[in-house]
Amino acid sequence: MENKAVFNQIISDYEQARPGYPNELFTDIAEYSMIKKEAKILEIGSGPGQATDYYVKNQYSITGLELGDKQVAYLSKKYAEYPHFQAVCSSFEDFKDEPETYDVIFSATAFHWIKPEIGYPKAYHLLKKNGVMAVFWHLASIIEPKTEMLNQIRNIYRKYAPELDTYITEEEAKNLHHLRISEIGTHRLFEKPVTKVYRWEDGYTTKRYLQLMNSYSDFHALSDAKRQAILDHAAEYIDSKGGKIEVPQEVRLYMAKK
Repeated sequence: MENKAVFNQIISDYEQARPGYPNELFTDIAEYSMIKKEAKILEIGSGPGQATDYYVKNQYSITGLELGDKQVAYLSKKYAEYPHFQAVCSSFEDFKDEPETYDVIFSATAFHWIKPEIGYPKAYHLLKKNGVMAVFWHLASIIEPKTEMLNQIRNIYRKYAPELDTYITEEEAKNLHHLRISEIGTHRLFEKPVTKVYRWEDGYTTKRYLQLMNSYSDFHALSDAKRQAILDHAAEYIDSKGGKIEVPQEVRLYMAKK
């Protein structure tokens, strides 16, 4: 079972090991939304700031919502020299602001934590006219592995924690894609979404790949002994293959206008 509270404890591994997002994705959002420098932006689930960084560094006025107090403190320190950024310790469901405040609301691999019948209408309420909702997700961690090395890592999980072997097939990924499109259409508030896909190869050392494994919340539902056994076995395997592993990455972006 995934647990949102875990992310408060694994900030470093998350920031160093999660693959981040291609710059092209952010420029696509900027072009679609036609935002100007004075635009106000709301991020839902900032984490350690992997998707936040683009907006902060490009001088946009951005508010980042995070549930964990440690993550909020981390973000506030990370972006202390940028007065146009503020981190707020709140869920999106509990967050309050004036209607039609934001030009863009976005969420990076986090909006699945929010019920669509609550999240999308609330975002619509907070967006200005013609404002844009942008949600995007990494898929490499949920779709069945495509390489021999990643399949061997999968077998290690199966040995020690078969309950974590929850990958979906390519066909199920297509169904998930259509589900996310339909969820954006909740109550028929937003225009039909525009979708884009980004793919690239990400190279990991043994150490960074172990950090990646440790950055997922469901991994922390295991006992310490099981987690350590998986990490030790994975490290031994990757080291035996030269200490490097390639991970094909895929991100899907969904953008819709108010």
